[in-house]
Amino acid sequence: MVTHMAPPLRRIAAGTLTSAVGNGAWYTGWAIFLTHSVGLTPAQVGLGMTAAGVCGVLAATPLGWLGDRLGARETFCMLLLVQGVAACLYVLVHGMAMFLLLACVAQVAGSGTGGPRNSLALGLSGEDRKMETLGLLRAISHVGWALGAVAGGVIISIDSRPAYVALVLLNGATYLVYALLVASVPRVGAAVQGPRRRMRVLRDRPYVSLAAMMGVLALCWAMLSSGLPLWVTLHTHAPRAVSAVVVLISSLGIAAFQVRVSRGIGTPLTAAKGTVLSGGALAASCLVFALTAGGSGVAVVALILAAGALHLVGELLFVASSWGLSVPLMPADAPSEYQGVFATGEAAALMAAPMLMTTLIAGWGQPGWIVLACVFLLPAAAAVPVTQWALRTRVGLEPRHRELGA
Repeated sequence: MVTHMAPPLRRIAAGTLTSAVGNGAWYTGWAIFLTHSVGLTPAQVGLGMTAAGVCGVLAATPLGWLGDRLGARETFCMLLLVQGVAACLYVLVHGMAMFLLLACVAQVAGSGTGGPRNSLALGLSGEDRKMETLGLLRAISHVGWALGAVAGGVIISIDSRPAYVALVLLNGATYLVYALLVASVPRVGAAVQGPRRRMRVLRDRPYVSLAAMMGVLALCWAMLSSGLPLWVTLHTHAPRAVSAVVVLISSLGIAAFQVRVSRGIGTPLTAAKGTVLSGGALAASCLVFALTAGGSGVAVVALILAAGALHLVGELLFVASSWGLSVPLMPADAPSEYQGVFATGEAAALMAAPMLMTTLIAGWGQPGWIVLACVFLLPAAAAVPVTQWALRTRVGLEPRHRELGA
């Protein structure tokens, strides 16, 4: 598939893969690095990451707005450079103050890349291949994450200061390589040509509502990374490794099927129906996970894997539907700003997810899974009417975007 992409998009794909390897390694070992090597307490790490998450939520939409004024390529490249420098400077962290500063800077830059990154990829894509391009880049990122996780596992098994320094520098270097690759692609141009000063997206209530809905579905990412390991450890007698198996299967499934699913969801009404199916699949996954409470043996492992399969279906549909809503409904002259508000919804979910998963899954147990299932059903129930509301407010939207899937 990558060989069929235009050369500029191949460079973006190469950068995506490179950065994902660094991310996969970093997120496998960052908590151990900060506690074992730096000497921070888990409470300090949690406080720092929460503060960084708040900064990321506040920054995503304004940085998307900036991308429309400076150009998607320039803004994305600048933010990658900031991420790379901040990531490398973690080798200098010896206390809470430095950690808090770097975590906030890195999270602001990371959350801010969502709008300019998608805007750049869309600007370099053909009109009929936009969804396919986004799907392919996501599939590539999951391959990189898997490779990086292996490297991170090796590093934390060594458990030495030089190994952790290598982990930090590897992650930082991948951002810098990505920035160089982005700088080499053609400029897609600053979308804003006039003196417009204020952000429009915040006054676009239907679009913001859709971004909030998809942000709720983004909680599915934390189900596997935070919720499932806690559930398996605290509430079942299944092997702890089964949660890692589910994550691995999910990553491979996304790499294999995200492009195909994305091809089938290219219009708002089709995406709305995909959102309904996504919420339903994620809710069903929660209920199947709940059935494993106190279980052991082959039967509980089979149920966990079945729930993981339902989660995979829900996540594939969620991501494709998010693009199918956010891309056709955004105005042509503000792509980074509008993509940025969807990134804000996702950043808010990622910020709230650890506490939510700890409370619902670790604390409440079975009832927590039922509550989480109801949470996923909320955007599923609202998807079609809110999308129809958004379509009624759009002027000049192509007929095929209005009618296909109706």
